[in-house]
Amino acid sequence: MTGSSRLVWDGETLATALGSPGRRFRADPRCFAGEPVADAWAHVCALPDEDAKLPYDDVTVQQARRDALAWWLPRLGDSLVCLTTLAVDPVNFGGAVTVATHPDAFADDPFARVFPGTVVRTDLFCRVPPPPGPALERYSGAAWPGGSFEPRRNR
Repeated sequence: MTGSSRLVWDGETLATALGSPGRRFRADPRCFAGEPVADAWAHVCALPDEDAKLPYDDVTVQQARRDALAWWLPRLGDSLVCLTTLAVDPVNFGGAVTVATHPDAFADDPFARVFPGTVVRTDLFCRVPPPPGPALERYSGAAWPGGSFEPRRNR
């Protein structure tokens, strides 16, 4: 898997079609690689304004990522579907999307401290297992938590 899936956000609706109106982001491609979860809820912490972005290396984004790992792990189970940051480009963070079968935990979403969250219904996302531990926010331009280093082969 290389690169990221495209996601479009207009402030009210999420779409994967490139012709859809709204701001374009790159998201973790694993979030779209399986069977979509019907009638899921997405907490979109992003703005449709093109200027709403921060470098992934910004301390606010870094802390939200750390907090997301701590917040996500206790919620593992059937409710959590996936989580992805939204990359504007290889350097800039444009937001994040947390997807679940029920929106009850979205009030505590760490990414809402960076950009305000909007809750929408969606059929776009599939289940993705959580990362095994802290990872780079982006690898070869892929949005966190997607992308990884190739496994080392024994010689």
